[in-house]
Amino acid sequence: MIPILYEKTETAFNNNGIGRLRDCLSAVCIEERNGIFELDFEYPVNGANYDEIQFGRFVGVTHDENGDIQPFEIVGQTRPINGVVTFHAVHLSYRQTQMVTSGTNINSLSDAFTLLKSAAPSNPFEYYTDITSAAYMAAADGTPRSVRQLLGGVQGSILDAYGGEFKFDVWNVYLYQNRGQIRDFAIRYGVNLLEYNEDISYQGTFTSCAAYWIGSDGTIVTTTATLNEAGYNGNDIRVPLDLSDKFESEPTTSQLETAALAYMQNNQTNLPAQSIQVDFVRLADMGEFAAFQDLLKCNLCDTIKVIFPMYNVSANFKIVRTEWDVLRGAYNSMELGTLPTTLSEALGINSTSTMTTSGGGSGLDYITEEGTEGIWAYRVWASGIAECWGTLEESITGWTAWGNLYEGTASTHTATYPNGLFTSAPDFFANSKGTSQGYLTEIYGAGSATTTPQVYAVRPNNSGSTGVYRFSLYAIGGGSLTRDVLLTQEGDTLIFS
Repeated sequence: MIPILYEKTETAFNNNGIGRLRDCLSAVCIEERNGIFELDFEYPVNGANYDEIQFGRFVGVTHDENGDIQPFEIVGQTRPINGVVTFHAVHLSYRQTQMVTSGTNINSLSDAFTLLKSAAPSNPFEYYTDITSAAYMAAADGTPRSVRQLLGGVQGSILDAYGGEFKFDVWNVYLYQNRGQIRDFAIRYGVNLLEYNEDISYQGTFTSCAAYWIGSDGTIVTTTATLNEAGYNGNDIRVPLDLSDKFESEPTTSQLETAALAYMQNNQTNLPAQSIQVDFVRLADMGEFAAFQDLLKCNLCDTIKVIFPMYNVSANFKIVRTEWDVLRGAYNSMELGTLPTTLSEALGINSTSTMTTSGGGSGLDYITEEGTEGIWAYRVWASGIAECWGTLEESITGWTAWGNLYEGTASTHTATYPNGLFTSAPDFFANSKGTSQGYLTEIYGAGSATTTPQVYAVRPNNSGSTGVYRFSLYAIGGGSLTRDVLLTQEGDTLIFS
């Protein structure tokens, strides 16, 4: 198809937008299982609508054989080479990295999705699943995190707690038990297989574990669990396995052993990490196979068979990575086997000031500055976003009538942000806690780039206790701090520190 250029404000992506990019020279969409979903396209500087291709606008393209159009936001470009510019774009779903929320006591997917919808700024995405199992989501520990991190970017995320495979479709996020289908399709040597490369690693395999759980008070529960499956060379390989994030409260030994066995079985820890890259003729494109078009289709997360007698290969494999040629409407290649299961690994995002990207600009954002100042801890991101969080202690001396409610009276109700952190008044969130119980919190005014809005503890009557009250504060907005970035290159990997 010919890519379609859309305005930054477009939401439907079901029309011709600003116009078609008819002079596009190439457009390749790469999608991974629970990983990156990105687009690179080349366009000549003298091509039609070239001046309209701007950062923040969207490009609508197909990404697989289903033919549905997905929007990709333009986030980068190379300098022209021979009058040709390469643009890099990421799927609309990456917008979820720019939405922040926090919560606790999440014990089901329904609760987890409700938490995501509470993110600020307002979250326009909708969430669906066919997974019914309930489990504790450890990443919801009260720490502010982005929606994308909670989906699968940190330990104890939705992906860790409930498993499954994500599908991102415009404004919809689906978490399927199994996204793909088992296809009656084979890649066979001597028929449609052109090239075959296999990578097998036994590093990280194990058949038994010493599982343990550690509570916040230092309590430790341990057990040993063993698979009824042989490992590499038939050996029993045992490793320690931390399952602290699988339980909200102290488990019994039996519960811990059950969880350990489930982890080993679900992750097939006795099998090697295996990745197969194949180039093959898509028989559905051949005239004599046109009648079998639907039977010969295969997409990301589908399971297909590879038959290659020379390497003694005849087994089913899952498609974990696809490279789709948008202009031709055909796959360039597919990868079968195992890829990282967390979105943060795939996107190169972590919780420290180090980011690693590999081959194709998968790193979307990274920390350029972090530290502490006064009551605050703060971070500044390469995208220009800054955030800080801290605790304000107030000595409340009494309660003042405020309509039908009462406000806590104190000498001051504001805090000063870290020096020069924000360029304008950020979005601000707060809650309060007294000596023994929580109270409503009023945020009065908008504050400024240097000072928080006023915060008040609020009660339905004037019988509240006096003393020290603690306000948990969080702010996020445009940042102004910068730090020099040391850039090194090792082969095909860029490391920012």
